[in-house]
Amino acid sequence: MSTGATSAAAPSPTLPPPAPSAPDEPTSSDPSGDPGLPDDPEAVGDGIDDQPTAQQAHEPDVVKAAPVESEPLPADLEAALRTSFPDAAYVLHPEVARGDLNGDGVEDFAVYVEARFADLPEGSLLAPVIDTGEAFDVRPPVELGRHIIIDTIDIRDGAVEVSFFDRSPGEPLTVITRRTTLSISPDSAGASDPAAAWLATAIRVEPIANVQALQITRPATPVTFELDGIGTVMSDRIELRERHRYVVHAAEQDVMVVTLTAPAGVWLEAGLGDGAALVRVAEQTQRFATHMPASGAWTVTVASSLPEPVDYRLSVDVFPTALGEGIAVRDPGGFWSSVGISPPAVPDDGPVVYLTFDDGPHPTYTPQVLDVLARHGVRATFFVVGWLAERYPLLIQRIAHEGHTLANHSWSHESLARVSKSAFDRSVGRTQEILGPLATPCLRPPYFAVGRFTEEWSNELGLRLVGWSYSPRDWEQPPARTIANGLVARASPGAVLLLHDGGGPRSATVRGLDMALERLSDRGFEFKPLCR
Repeated sequence: MSTGATSAAAPSPTLPPPAPSAPDEPTSSDPSGDPGLPDDPEAVGDGIDDQPTAQQAHEPDVVKAAPVESEPLPADLEAALRTSFPDAAYVLHPEVARGDLNGDGVEDFAVYVEARFADLPEGSLLAPVIDTGEAFDVRPPVELGRHIIIDTIDIRDGAVEVSFFDRSPGEPLTVITRRTTLSISPDSAGASDPAAAWLATAIRVEPIANVQALQITRPATPVTFELDGIGTVMSDRIELRERHRYVVHAAEQDVMVVTLTAPAGVWLEAGLGDGAALVRVAEQTQRFATHMPASGAWTVTVASSLPEPVDYRLSVDVFPTALGEGIAVRDPGGFWSSVGISPPAVPDDGPVVYLTFDDGPHPTYTPQVLDVLARHGVRATFFVVGWLAERYPLLIQRIAHEGHTLANHSWSHESLARVSKSAFDRSVGRTQEILGPLATPCLRPPYFAVGRFTEEWSNELGLRLVGWSYSPRDWEQPPARTIANGLVARASPGAVLLLHDGGGPRSATVRGLDMALERLSDRGFEFKPLCR
């Protein structure tokens, strides 16, 4: 049996427990927002459903999976399996290993079974089956996990070696992030003892991104710019382990902006043909924007760890330096900044820092952020999403009542870079109307994605664009201490700091903000709102 690449992780002494069945946490993809942001039902249509379909009731007792070219199982073996699972419906899969498990020279079996018990829905089991010469003795099965994909099963030296794709404990069941290889063997009593317990030991755990032999890479697709000569949009469907490559030609100091719209578990990578990495697989990001460090044919790769095929949409823009002004980019260290930060509406002298929050209001996290700001006597600016402001008017009133300013972040967090003028006016104008007299003349476009006319159209509405100087990338949900360390390190006179009070889980942001303000309390900084 092929074992694949060398393990990238130290083997565990025992198999980690299966991941619990928990609701998926939203995963961010946006440096100034988060795909976890709830969509306005009036603004968008149906999204991509990345949840597995529930198994219907009233299944037959035995369902054979799709046939493969292999020797059929003995009929008596199937009957023995029915007897072994009297209280459960199950799927008998074609992945079966044959070999001697008890040393008697007779061929035994290791059978992959998907069983549906009341207390273990869709449990994946590996059942050792001993051929005693008179009957098939099905031994107690070993649980492998839930929603796994079998790679190989083999019998060697009296043990079963099974390799499958699963995920780390605590990760959503909708993603595949690693390949696990187990050795399953009887305890000291031996396979000949019907009472022997069969134990599983992890001998290899490999992150799927590191198993290059398993990556299915199709020929690269040249990117032809169609929109204003600087960008294009492509759609496709991707399956587990596939890697779709796109070749983009860019010159040094051009600004490349790539946005992937897809479920969590599909991500972007980017690099130059000579191997220079621009966006690494470990980032698992769905958006990046950066000044190109060199001229050449850059490869943008879409990769998937989802068990089911999913659709995605890829937007690629390459702006010449002159047109790239104002686009939020990141430096080689991964920090995001905007090259077009607007100064405060009222210039401030002295060590003034400006805290800003995007993507709210959120019924849980915005009040917590406001509590932290009040406790430290700090004022900030909230760039709010219009339809959320309409839904939570009391939070909007509280923000203003406590001395903070409110600014525009579009109606439904859509990119404003390519919309028509009427759509731009509708999104931004409607948000200004909802805020009414509390609105300020400031707009932060989602993702800080700006097109050729974004600033002109903003000015026509009496608004100016506002970026930021630093963000700790809290949309990626780093630990609170990481957020705090970044804020403390980048706080300086005139700094505009970006955080999020909506768009996804923000508990770490709240804690990190509190920790940072505590540490900055003796630095002599004054925190004021923008757009006053």
